[in-house]
Amino acid sequence: MSGSDVVSDAVVGGAAAGELEDAIRSSRRRKSDRFSVFTPPTPAGTCSNCATELSGPVCHSCGQASDTFHRPVWDLLLDILDGLFGLEGRLWRTLPPLMFQPGKLTTNYLTGVRARYVMPFRLYLTASVLFFLAFFAVNEGLNTGPEPAASSDVAEAREALETGDLEAGLAMMPEEARNEVIRQVERGLDEAENAESAETPEARELRQQAERNELKQRIRYGLLPEYYPREAAALDPDETVEISEGMVMNFDGIEEVPLSFRLRLADGIDAVIDSQGQALWVAMKTWAPRLMFGLLPIYALLLAVTHFYKRGLYFYDHLVVTLHFHAFLFFMFIVVGVVSLVIDSALAFLVFFLWSNYYLYRLHRTVYAHGRFSSFLRTVFMDFLYMIVLSFGVLVLVFVGLFTAS
Repeated sequence: MSGSDVVSDAVVGGAAAGELEDAIRSSRRRKSDRFSVFTPPTPAGTCSNCATELSGPVCHSCGQASDTFHRPVWDLLLDILDGLFGLEGRLWRTLPPLMFQPGKLTTNYLTGVRARYVMPFRLYLTASVLFFLAFFAVNEGLNTGPEPAASSDVAEAREALETGDLEAGLAMMPEEARNEVIRQVERGLDEAENAESAETPEARELRQQAERNELKQRIRYGLLPEYYPREAAALDPDETVEISEGMVMNFDGIEEVPLSFRLRLADGIDAVIDSQGQALWVAMKTWAPRLMFGLLPIYALLLAVTHFYKRGLYFYDHLVVTLHFHAFLFFMFIVVGVVSLVIDSALAFLVFFLWSNYYLYRLHRTVYAHGRFSSFLRTVFMDFLYMIVLSFGVLVLVFVGLFTAS
């Protein structure tokens, strides 16, 4: 294959094999053809594209299916869905070995058993799209947060306390401590009720906006000391500033970063603060799938480095292992998310952690034919390396999110 790349040829060839099977299966599906004013340019029984005589549902010369598109639109939509997800059988033949027989799907594909399964890249795309749709949909709901308590809620809480409904929860405490807790709760309810009745929604919004403006200005002092030399000199370089919940930064050594870069970062942080974190969330939603896609060749490269001494293994082989493993992880995340609604989430995560590591162990045993001890060591080693890569990737994601927030 001189003049071409082995990996590219294999990827294109694999994709072409999948498309060919899609075309064959689509042609064999029963369809209700309709009369059309657009007649084929060649006689019946020959390919409309290259006029080669047909001996099956697909032209052996140019690869075009002997199909007609003059039929109900839902038939065409079915073809599209089938092409994307393999809904007529390949997806359902792929998922069981992918999820429950670690290494079998990958070994079959690399040894030439391919047409019956979804192509690795398409499988990864399907899994990642479903995962990120589910993940961000769930977190959208969580980020809305509870509504602030109204005056009636405060009154109901006071009434519940005064009627003794909370005594059962405090029964194990000494009487003196329990009375002190009740006094503090009553004092907090009084303060909350008075504050809520005294501050109008408009005044509260103005106060919160003023706090946000003060925070933005303080961050600009630290990021742009060239523009605010006196204010920046008054800042402690080791002091951290909270941009959003759980996200802090300091300005130690910030002068070494290019000014244009810091200006863009300051604008992004302004947008994050004004939107109370939503702008960062939107930016991360955009970049997270791209980041995970970018990590695929890195993981494949780690596999290649740990198998540099084995002849007959190519980067493409490691890439197929990587695509299957990450598709498994995405599908497993979805399953764990659903299961965690029924059982304890910590238990669901423990099951995910154990099964994913056993899966990786079995990949080394089945695909690479390593021994038990060697496979165990490689699993631990890959976990350690990939955790470092993922941690760095999360930092990059947050930084890019801040930089591109608007």
